[in-house]
Amino acid sequence: MGWLALTQECREAAEGHMPEPEARPDGRRGKRPASMRVFENPFVERWLARAHPITPGLWFGWVVALGLYRGIVGFGLAGVGLFHAGVLTTTLIEYTLHRYAFHYDAKSPEGRLRVFLMHGYHHEYMDDPMRLVLPPIAIWPIAAVIALVWYLVLGPYWLPVYAGTAAGYVAYDWTHYYTHHFQPRGGIGRWLKRYHMLHHHDSPNARYGITSPLWDVVFGTYLPLDRMVRRAGRHGPSVTETLEES
Repeated sequence: MGWLALTQECREAAEGHMPEPEARPDGRRGKRPASMRVFENPFVERWLARAHPITPGLWFGWVVALGLYRGIVGFGLAGVGLFHAGVLTTTLIEYTLHRYAFHYDAKSPEGRLRVFLMHGYHHEYMDDPMRLVLPPIAIWPIAAVIALVWYLVLGPYWLPVYAGTAAGYVAYDWTHYYTHHFQPRGGIGRWLKRYHMLHHHDSPNARYGITSPLWDVVFGTYLPLDRMVRRAGRHGPSVTETLEES
C-alpha cells in the first residue's frame, strides 16, 4: 500500500476527527481548511486523486461522439435509442452508487475509511473544486469495467450504449459541479441546486439524484423542496422514519 498510502489526517477524518479550524490573530475561531491531503504520494495526490472540472469532457467527449456516430451509421434511429438507453442507465448507476455505496453505514474502521474516500470527503469538503468531479484513480477503472461489461453483454450494440453511458456520466459530474459552484437564478438549474443542497444540509438519507430526481421518485427517497427532515445530520433519520413522524 506504499504507493497508495493515506495520510494520517485522512484516516482520522474517516473516524470523525476533523482538522481544527485555523487560528486567527485576534483569537477568534477561524474557518476549517477548505481541503485535505488524502494520499502521501505527491504524484498520486496531485495527478490521480484530483481533477479539474473540465476533465470529464476531455476524457469522454470523444467516446460520446464516436459511439453516437457509429450507432447512427450502423443502426439508424435504433442507434439513437441505444445511446439514450445508455444515458438512462447512467442515471440509475448514479442513484444506486450514491444511495447504497456512498452512504453505506459501515461498522468497521476499514469500512468507514472506504466510505470516506468514496463520498464522505465530499460531504465534509463539499466545495473543494478539485475533488468534486471523479478523479482518474476512481473513474478510469470504473469506465474500463463498464466498457467490458457492455462489450460482453451487448456484443455489436455495446459502443452506442457505452457512449450514452459516458454522456450520462459527464452530465452527472458537470451537473454536480454546477450545483456547488454556480448560483442559478431560476429554472431547472436553481431547482437542482436546491435539491442537492438539501441532500447535503438537511436530508443525507434522501434526495440522492444529482442529474434528476427520477429514481428518488421510483424508489421512495424523493422529498419536495419544502419538506425538511428534522434532526438531520451526518447520520440523520431514514426517510421512512421521517415520514412516520409527520
